[in-house]
Amino acid sequence: DELMRRADAAMYEAKTTGRDMARFYSAETDQRALARQTLEQHLRRALEREEFSLHYQPRVDARSGELLSMEALVRWRHPTLGMVAPGEFIPLAEATGLIVRIGEIVIDKACAQLAAWREAGVALVPVSINVSPKQFLRGGVQRQLSAALVKHRVPASLIEVEITESAMMGDQDDILAELAALRALGVKLHVDDFGTGYSSLSQLQRLKMDVLKVDRAFTTELANSKEGKVFFQAIVSMAHALGMSVVAEGVETEEQLAILRHLDCNEVQGYYIARPMPAQEMAVV
Repeated sequence: DELMRRADAAMYEAKTTGRDMARFYSAETDQRALARQTLEQHLRRALEREEFSLHYQPRVDARSGELLSMEALVRWRHPTLGMVAPGEFIPLAEATGLIVRIGEIVIDKACAQLAAWREAGVALVPVSINVSPKQFLRGGVQRQLSAALVKHRVPASLIEVEITESAMMGDQDDILAELAALRALGVKLHVDDFGTGYSSLSQLQRLKMDVLKVDRAFTTELANSKEGKVFFQAIVSMAHALGMSVVAEGVETEEQLAILRHLDCNEVQGYYIARPMPAQEMAVV
C-alpha cells in the first residue's frame, strides 16, 4: 500500500510538472503534495469568497508610445497569505480544472471594468483576456463572452482574446469552429506567447488570427546576439505576410525597444513600458 501511495504521489507530481515527465518519489514529494493540497483548498475558498481581482498592463505603439490596448491579468489576494504569485496558483488551477471558473470571473470582471470606466468618462481602449488551454478546449468561451458583453453593455470591439499555441493543438474542426464563433462576435484574436508551442505556418494561416504576441524569450535575445535579431525579424515578416500585427512581450530596456522599432514590430508590452497595475491607476495612464 505504501509503495502504491508513493508511486501515485510521484505520478501526480510528474503530471503537474508538464507533459512527458518522470519523477522519483522522495520525502520532499509528500511535503510538496501537502503544500499543493493546502493551496488548492485556499484556491477553492477564494472562488467562493471572490478574492480575485484584475490588474492591467498597457500595450503601446512601438514608435509613438500611444496606448492601444491593455492586458487583463488575474491577481489573488488571500486574507492571511497576502498576494499569491500567479506562478504559484495558475499552474495549480490548470491542473485541477479550477482555471475554467477563474477564466469566467476574468471575463466578467474585465467587461464590468470597461463599463465602469465608461461611466466615469475614461477614454476606452480594448482589453485583452487570456483564455487558458483547458478553458478554450472545453468550448463555451464565445457564449460566456457574449453574455458578459450584453450584461455590461460593452461592444465586442473592446475585447480581445489571447490564446496560447498549445490551446490550439486539439481537434482542428472544433478549434476552427470556436475561433469562427469568437470572430463572428466581433472580438480580435491573439496568438499568445508565440514561439513556445507548436504552431506551423500552415496552421497560423488556417486559424486567421489578428495579432501575434512574441514570447519574452525572443525579446530577451534581441540585444544578445545577431541571431536573436534575425529570428525576430523572420517572425515579424511572417506575421505581416499573414496580415497579423506583432506585439513584443517582455520589453525591459531602451535598447530592446530601439531594436524592435528598427525591425518594424507594431506594438510592445513589458516592464520598460509599464508594470501591471490596478484599475484605478490604469484609468489615469
